Amino acid sequence: ESSAREVIAAIERVNQRDDIDTLILARGGGSIEDLWGFNSEAMAYAIRSSRIPVVTGIGHDIDFTIADFAADLRAATPSQAAEL
Repeated sequence: ESSAREVIAAIERVNQRDDIDTLILARGGGSIEDLWGFNSEAMAYAIRSSRIPVVTGIGHDIDFTIADFAADLRAATPSQAAEL
């Protein structure tokens, strides 16, 4: 239940640093309920407000979240996010 708040806080902390080039938001697959933290409006705003480019790798090929649509680049899996 607190995952969205925690990820948003992490995005904000990372954006205060000058030594980060890319931010990857990744989470392995699961049910839509497991991925629901990435479906909030607040998460989308945090991603779009990031001065650091955001790559998402949430779930697997068939999973799409609001975070994926807000990100600079969506990968189909966490592993692909790291490769990109």
